[in-house]
Amino acid sequence: MEMRRERWPDVLAVAVALFVWRLFFPGLMSQDSISQYGQALTGLYNDWHPPLMAIVLRTVLGLGAALGLLMLAQCLAGVLGVCALARECMELLYGDRVPPRRAAWLALLVLLLLLVPLSPLAFYLMTFWKDAWAAVFLLWIGALAIALFRRGMDRRRVALLVLLSALLGLVRHNAVVILPVLGLVLWLGLRRAGAGRPSALAVAAAPLVLWLAANPLIDAVFQVTKLHPDSQIMVLDLVGLCAADRAACAELPWTRSHIRDEAGLARYRPGDIGFIFWDDPSPVDPAMRLDYPRLRAEYLHAVRRFPVELARVKLAAFKTLLGVHQTSYFFHGTIIENPFGLRLNDRFAGLRQRLIWRAATVSESPVLRWICGVHLVWIGVNVLWVAVLLALSFRPGGLRYRFLACLLLVPLGYYLSYLAATPEHDFRFMYPSTLMVQCVTLAWMLPWLASRSWSRSPS
Repeated sequence: MEMRRERWPDVLAVAVALFVWRLFFPGLMSQDSISQYGQALTGLYNDWHPPLMAIVLRTVLGLGAALGLLMLAQCLAGVLGVCALARECMELLYGDRVPPRRAAWLALLVLLLLLVPLSPLAFYLMTFWKDAWAAVFLLWIGALAIALFRRGMDRRRVALLVLLSALLGLVRHNAVVILPVLGLVLWLGLRRAGAGRPSALAVAAAPLVLWLAANPLIDAVFQVTKLHPDSQIMVLDLVGLCAADRAACAELPWTRSHIRDEAGLARYRPGDIGFIFWDDPSPVDPAMRLDYPRLRAEYLHAVRRFPVELARVKLAAFKTLLGVHQTSYFFHGTIIENPFGLRLNDRFAGLRQRLIWRAATVSESPVLRWICGVHLVWIGVNVLWVAVLLALSFRPGGLRYRFLACLLLVPLGYYLSYLAATPEHDFRFMYPSTLMVQCVTLAWMLPWLASRSWSRSPS
């Protein structure tokens, strides 16, 4: 009976996951999702989106299952990942002051708070998106890394941590930039566990090595067509450079030759490929990206010749993701029209519509959206966490704070990775980092609030 009591938080977390799964069954699908679904059905892959998700889905379909089963796995992994990271953070920060049973219940409360419509978590748990997978991977990477630091060496835990780190780079192009940071986290955890320098260094390098090996292997085995998704960013940056500096544009003949309407450059929108590829009429010929070698050569020339001006263009694009002026594409709540017959269940249509309405209201509210819909707030919280933890790390017993500070460099690095490439203003891009920071923050806050409440209660 005692064991059953200890398992209740996990049982309830699974029940929550099952409810969310049934509510949005078989899953939420955007245009990107449908594109990947089509690749899974045909077995014809391209690299516009990293092909791993389509390959996994095709494997699931080939085993006789359907999209709904994969989404159940995603939802369970996300729900349990929130609880696992929250619980590990509490035990790292509070130690024996928060008993394991209480930590489990408080971790469940963290999950429930994040499922309130102020946060879009419920939608992401059931959206077939690379951003949703990246969020799940980050949650489990954080939980497993803290477990490695606290509990010591366990080969299965280390292997899973390395695998998830490599997979993170395989589902999101920009995530590769944080693999060295994850290597640092692995190094610190392994050294704390007593591993020697050579073995710790080898494991720390493993995620990046796996990523480097897996990319060409996947391309070769699954015959992935190269579409060069980075070309859209090159086009956007070069056009932005022309819009900002006509003198620089004079030295970019390939870009200049594809500008249809120079006056139209005044409408240039930083960090929005729609300006080039979707606006009708577009002041720029979208075919500019098709000659990849020539485009790349001109882009590299711009990097060498106009580094400061190009950095300004990228910074202006990055700012659009921070959400200061508006929260764009807070969540996706439907399955778009598609040729595959995919549609949401009718049974919970009413409840879904109410949740969509509430979440949309939050994203459009001048006040409420600042709670969960403005990434700048959580970037600030992330930086504050790192600064405070590093300051605390110089106290006796401060190694745990130093480790958590290094771990929180992971979401910070993921945020900053969009300095290199911002294709649209979508909230979803930075959400994996924001979710991780929110989870850590609530895991610290709830036990602190609970202890204050208990200390004030009459004896």
